[in-house]
Amino acid sequence: MAEMRGCDLVVDYLIKEETPYIFGYAGHGAVGLLDGVYHRQDDIKLVWPRIESAAGYMADAYFRATGVPIPVYTSTGPGPMLLTVAMGNAFFDSSAFIALTGQVATNQFDSGALQEEYRHYAADYPGIARPISKRSFQAHSVDDLAKILPKAFKLAREGRPGPVHVDVPYDLWIRTGEVDSPEPEERSRHLNWRTPGSPEAVARALQLLLAAKRPLILAGGGVLISEASADLAAFAEHVNVPVYTTFMGKGVLSARHPLHLGIAGCWGEYPATEAARNADVILALGARFSDIHCSSWVPGYTYNIPPTKLIHVDLDPAEIGRNYPTELGIVGDAREVLRQLLELAERQGPKRERSPWQEQVEGYKSEWENFIRPHMESDEVPIEPRRLIGDMRRIAPDDTMMITDTGNHQTWVEQYWDVYEPRTVFTPGGFAGMGFGTCGVLGLKLARPERPAVCVTSDGSFGMFPHAVATAVEYDLPCVWVILNNYTIGVIRDLQRFYMDEREIGTSFRKQSTGELWNPDFAKMAEAMGAAAYSIDQPGDIAGAFEAALASGRPAVLDVKVNRDTAVPLIGTWQFPPIVQAEPTFGERLVVT
Repeated sequence: MAEMRGCDLVVDYLIKEETPYIFGYAGHGAVGLLDGVYHRQDDIKLVWPRIESAAGYMADAYFRATGVPIPVYTSTGPGPMLLTVAMGNAFFDSSAFIALTGQVATNQFDSGALQEEYRHYAADYPGIARPISKRSFQAHSVDDLAKILPKAFKLAREGRPGPVHVDVPYDLWIRTGEVDSPEPEERSRHLNWRTPGSPEAVARALQLLLAAKRPLILAGGGVLISEASADLAAFAEHVNVPVYTTFMGKGVLSARHPLHLGIAGCWGEYPATEAARNADVILALGARFSDIHCSSWVPGYTYNIPPTKLIHVDLDPAEIGRNYPTELGIVGDAREVLRQLLELAERQGPKRERSPWQEQVEGYKSEWENFIRPHMESDEVPIEPRRLIGDMRRIAPDDTMMITDTGNHQTWVEQYWDVYEPRTVFTPGGFAGMGFGTCGVLGLKLARPERPAVCVTSDGSFGMFPHAVATAVEYDLPCVWVILNNYTIGVIRDLQRFYMDEREIGTSFRKQSTGELWNPDFAKMAEAMGAAAYSIDQPGDIAGAFEAALASGRPAVLDVKVNRDTAVPLIGTWQFPPIVQAEPTFGERLVVT
């Protein structure tokens, strides 16, 4: 065995994993690692945005687009703390990256040295990382690094993906050990984690689905992670059952597919939600039945389970039956179970004919189209948000990668941005970290440079991370940011106005001396950072500016002044205990007697 520095061991292993990039931000605890990267820049490229949170968001988005986990490095203390929001975001959404955080030197543990988390347990950043990572490791020697790295990559990408944390005392970057650089194949490449479902359970699931009068298939984010879009389409077409999704599953089936119903839930699409309310059997794949998707589990708004019978398929047994009782639970990988179902269905007979249920569902689609179309063609000023999303979708190529932050703009995209290919729409789900889209669009462009990368964000989210534009200029990444600027944290302001009888505090951006609405000039900010910029307050200017931004080959920002009083249509409900939930603004609660 050769004497190797810890930094050289780590970088050599990252290259063996065919990791194209390393993201992060320098500090005392990362200096040694960066010395190892310095000598291998032809093999692994360093990209460093202006804050650690951004690096984590970029890696999260990169994984969602490609399935490749990117290492993210930080210094000690504040650096890891700033990464936590991105770790939580990835963990809640079953996305992955490798977090390499610095720690005080091994001979300084429990001394209170620079930035050590020591008052309860020595060098205890791993204690913070545990609830928001798939696993947290701490190395105490160079030999430990050789053992940990293959385990970390294996854990991050296999099964239900998630971020994996490795805490590295900064002396280990420079210390040497008699170790060989490990091989990825030793612990991960030969592992087959794609488990099929029980044959008896799969047969029973198919029987229930085929016997139903009003069957549905629900595709969650697990179907996308499993790369099962083609298998889903093949099975749905053979049994002729409509498909709807969660927001994390959006894009798993093309919006042009005749069986596609859209997203169900509180701020979902009416055809999907109305169908889910009326279904008698639902086959759910890779979905966790969150509160927003399920209208806080209040019967009649998104679901009536029971009497609707639920067949729940998930790789993680802890999710099965978590929020709804199941008629049948199947532990298995979505792709493998879909293949089992299709094989069994094909053996039982030819494709099923169209049913009266499908005619009923087509009626839901027509009702929804008649409702949304006038808003998407509106010439109102201030600009109607649905007009903005509609114009963008009409202009953008089918393979455009769309990413959002958290807020009302997110739900406009949820309802009005049609998706035609898997892994082309990305949004923060369970953890809902602001800034995910503003920074994550950089990761998308690095992952798929040949495709347009567009972030729809808000003045609230963009205001937290505007420096993402500077990073795009620095690295020549022609990303496009579209800011829905309404001078407010809109989703929270709307909650205040509903729950607090129009009282509003701490949610609108105003000059305190005059009370007038105020924001920075985001277009001038973008120009100052070297990007193309457009300020838009007339609906007729949207198309031209967006086309120019896409064609410019430069980072570009569109600051679009939208109507701050336009509410997102509520298709289900959402509880804000103990205050009573709101009623749907389109469609009605279905009361089952």
